[in-house]
Amino acid sequence: MIINTATTTNLNGNDMKDKIIKLGGKEWTKGELERVYINPEILNILEEEKGLGISNYGERNNKIYFDIQLNSIMRRYKNKKPQVEIQY
Repeated sequence: MIINTATTTNLNGNDMKDKIIKLGGKEWTKGELERVYINPEILNILEEEKGLGISNYGERNNKIYFDIQLNSIMRRYKNKKPQVEIQY
């Protein structure tokens, strides 16, 4: 699924959340944390839209999610500190 890239960089956190859920992301909230977990396929779609190279991350050791408060795609590898993959 390809979504119009012209609007991707101008979306706020809630708009991106809705977009990622439509792509197949799974919403998760706990207290003040609000995230949408995604798989590597969705990450690759978002990277292509931003003009970035495609990643080759497996699902086994990686947790990839969109953090609504940070308006960023984050990746956590083997329970280490999350790193920003895409900043909106």
